[in-house]
Amino acid sequence: MNSRIATIGPVIAAFLLVLALLLPGCASPKEAITVYHAGSLAVPFNETKALFEAANPNVEVLCEAMGSNAVMDKTITLIQAGEAPPDVIGSADYKLIPDRLYEAGYADWYIAFARNTMVLCYRDGAPGSEAIANGSRTWYDVLRNDAVSYGHSNPDADPCGYRALMVVQLAQKYYYDNATEFGLTPDPNASGLYDALIPGSEHDRGRVGGGKEVVRPKEVDLVASIQSGDLDYAFEYYSVATQHGLNFIELDDAVNLGRLGPIGDTNITYEDFYQEASVEIMTQPGPPPVYSAQTGAPVVYGVTILKDAPDKELAIKFVALLLSPQGQNVMAESGQPPIVPPPCDHPENLPPELAELL
Repeated sequence: MNSRIATIGPVIAAFLLVLALLLPGCASPKEAITVYHAGSLAVPFNETKALFEAANPNVEVLCEAMGSNAVMDKTITLIQAGEAPPDVIGSADYKLIPDRLYEAGYADWYIAFARNTMVLCYRDGAPGSEAIANGSRTWYDVLRNDAVSYGHSNPDADPCGYRALMVVQLAQKYYYDNATEFGLTPDPNASGLYDALIPGSEHDRGRVGGGKEVVRPKEVDLVASIQSGDLDYAFEYYSVATQHGLNFIELDDAVNLGRLGPIGDTNITYEDFYQEASVEIMTQPGPPPVYSAQTGAPVVYGVTILKDAPDKELAIKFVALLLSPQGQNVMAESGQPPIVPPPCDHPENLPPELAELL
């Protein structure tokens, strides 16, 4: 009896092994790569994820959206804790990659791959919106003088937040402080505009909110409030506004952080004028907290692969797809025009598979 059991046992074991391999639910686990990215990249990166997984059926792309500063914070925290970092990082501000990751030795290149611009979104029937749309009033006149609410994301967590503050700073400079340089009549409604719309001390300003000013962690958190009618206005990226079908007002090129080249007939470039805006951003919570000045610049997205990425080979393939004509088309359709060819700050550090795409 014992000998029969001994003989049957291996047969049953072999049968169960074959059965396990044949059953779909018992298939080998998929490989996975992790992508941390800006909230405003959620739509194009999810589409890129779908394309990548279709071409690589044994791979799962795990996308996690958050403010770009939060992306850097979480990545640094994971590495310092000895845990696996993400494979790929997509930032709404390319400068955060060198500013936050290079000195620590976690990355040594970025590729600038897409652009965006700032707009002012508004809910259906928002007070003053019709007057702004028909040009009879300025957006800052309505936000400053009418009983309306307006929102932006937290500047410490999200580039769209500090860019919203920069838009207000630039509007004050363009329409009042330096108006004559641009051939404009100074508008009293733009006098002291920054203090009026974004009040408070330097490191509280734009973080606390209160009254008419509403602050949320990241720009996409404001979308639901606009759609529900709980919020009248919100500073957003053009791509977020179009992707979610929001009403929006296009801002002057001098304040929307979306242009390059000279301003009108002046010798002042948009890039130089944007740099006149500056916001102190918390880079370490402390105590005491550490702040670093972030200056205005055109809205440009950056991507990199971490030096200690768990699966560099798959990460390279993902970034290659992002930079390919197919990936560029996804970015264009999402309202974030691709930069072609995409520049890289340190091409000598790029993987060969990516260097040949530039």
